[in-house]
Amino acid sequence: MRTLLKRAIGATSVCVLAAGMVFGAHALIKNDGAKYALPIQVLTNQTWHFNGGPSDLPTDASKYTLTPGEPCDENPETVCELNAPASAVNPGQPDLSAMISIAGQPAQSISQRITAALSSSTPNETVTAFRSK
Repeated sequence: MRTLLKRAIGATSVCVLAAGMVFGAHALIKNDGAKYALPIQVLTNQTWHFNGGPSDLPTDASKYTLTPGEPCDENPETVCELNAPASAVNPGQPDLSAMISIAGQPAQSISQRITAALSSSTPNETVTAFRSK
């Protein structure tokens, strides 16, 4: 009888110890998940207008404003309108280093999409309109 009682107490102790380990591990996993969660930053695109001159590069963020300058036309010599988020460092300028994803293609920066539109003379999701220099 004593042996049976000792075994029952031993088995109960092992079960309590195992349950404690399970609950403790669950609490640690739950806390670590919240501790290391990164905030999600959603970038909102705005329409920017290229106000640079004939010798200015359309990949220079300082040449863009939110107010229209020269009118857009069908002549694909330079960028007229651009969809891009504002820069976190310079909110009055587009963030040309922001990365965008297009289905079936590797992620590219806004600058790369500008170069692609100019080289193909075709608007894309970033460069929405052209104008003459």
